[in-house]
Amino acid sequence: MTASVGGIMKEQARWVRGLGGGIGLADPLSAELWAIYYGLKMAWECEKTSVVVFTESRKAIEVINNRDPTFAMASLIEMITMLLGEDWSHVDIQSLHADVNLAVNALANYYLDGEGGGGGGESMKRWIHQMSLPTLSKQQTQQL
Repeated sequence: MTASVGGIMKEQARWVRGLGGGIGLADPLSAELWAIYYGLKMAWECEKTSVVVFTESRKAIEVINNRDPTFAMASLIEMITMLLGEDWSHVDIQSLHADVNLAVNALANYYLDGEGGGGGGESMKRWIHQMSLPTLSKQQTQQL
C-alpha cells in the first residue's frame, strides 16, 4: 500500500512547521514509525528541545520502547532511538486518538494526493491553525 506521513509542529497553539511526504510502500505501523522519526528530526533541527510527539499507534510506542533487534523495522527503531538519545530537555511519545489527529491525517493525505510541495502551503496552514482539538485537555493542547 502506498503510504504517506504528515506532522505538524505547534508552539503555544501556533503553527511552527509542517511535514509531509510519500514514503512508498508501507504498512500503517511503518508509516507511523516514519512519522515519529521525521517529527523528532524536524523538532531537533528546529532546536526544539522540549517535545511531545503524539501518535495514533500504541503499537509504534510499544516497538520503540521494547527495541527488538529481530523486528522487521529494527533499523528505523534504531534511528528513532538515536534521536531520542540526543540532549533533549524533555521528550515524550504519547498515544492520541485518531479522531483528534485530523490535521495530521489531512496533511499526510495532502501529500499522498500529490498536492503537497513543502510545508503544507498557506491554505493548509490556515486550516490547521483554525482547527480545534476539543478532546485534548488544555495542558495537552498547549503542548502541541
